[in-house]
Amino acid sequence: MIDRALSADVLADVDAVIDACFRDVAERIGTVEGFDEVWDQARQGAEGGKLLRPRLVLSAHRAFADEPSDDAIRAAAAVELLHLAFLLHDDVIDRDLIRRGGPNLIALRRDAALAVGADEDAALRYGASCAILAGDLLLSAAHRLIAGLEVPSAPRGALLQVLADAVDAAAVGEHADILLGLRGDADEAAILRTMEHKTARYSFGAPLRIGALLGGAPPAAVEALGFIGATIGIAFQARDDVLGVFGDPRQTGKSALSDLREGKMTLLIAHARTAPAWNAVSALFGDTDLDDDGATALRDAIRRSGALDRTEAVISSLVVEARASMLLAALPARLVDDLERVIAGATERSR
Repeated sequence: MIDRALSADVLADVDAVIDACFRDVAERIGTVEGFDEVWDQARQGAEGGKLLRPRLVLSAHRAFADEPSDDAIRAAAAVELLHLAFLLHDDVIDRDLIRRGGPNLIALRRDAALAVGADEDAALRYGASCAILAGDLLLSAAHRLIAGLEVPSAPRGALLQVLADAVDAAAVGEHADILLGLRGDADEAAILRTMEHKTARYSFGAPLRIGALLGGAPPAAVEALGFIGATIGIAFQARDDVLGVFGDPRQTGKSALSDLREGKMTLLIAHARTAPAWNAVSALFGDTDLDDDGATALRDAIRRSGALDRTEAVISSLVVEARASMLLAALPARLVDDLERVIAGATERSR
């Protein structure tokens, strides 16, 4: 997705920092009541990611400072730890038991509780609690990494502010996402705003801003990258929502039923529910026992309503906006090339 030469040079170092952070936490928490096993499984669940957010940090840094610094590598690791924390918390909120094609931490700890005689409800509650607690530790580790960077106090403060803004936005965006699902009446503007807060700012805007700040980019470029990243991030999330309904779980690593069972309010659903075709299947949406036949009926209704085509049009429009902003910002050519790869990878993923 981003220049492979960059990845080959530094992503192993980012992984090494992440490993060191997990070991540091493990040494501090010890083996109190078996939490070391929880922490080991959290680390195992973190493996296999594409490290998109660290790549963005390093790409933005390289555009303004050439060689990746130790501080840039540590900051890249910090944004990945932030992402891992949010994944754990998201699984609790969404009541998911699968992540990256296998059982997530909730499922693993549920099974551990079942093995010692807990009933199903208690075991699930234990698994969810483990995910929340592990996520909290990862949030702390991300802040500790940024706070420990060997940079002057003023830029360190700016970096911490970017991190704090990302956490704040993700929290209110997650709440908005849940509330929209409860109300069931969101329009396109509300959903786009929610996606910006919940995912786009921390996944794209913040990494680009952090890398640019560490690279010594001018304030105008840092601000522009925040907007460009958020715009790309919304397109990314819209594509992810399409894949969450129409994707192949063997490729996406995510169930194609969970969003429909959850009643997740996405652009697809906001548009589909305004069409007559939706009335015949609306009772299936949000059914926790939804089966494959019911999901097929919902997908057919979404297609017939034109919602899939309208969502694809929104994704295309966001890409055009991001590219126009990149041009106006007069970013370094290498960074523009990297962002074009991100756009292609984020919005044109296979089903």
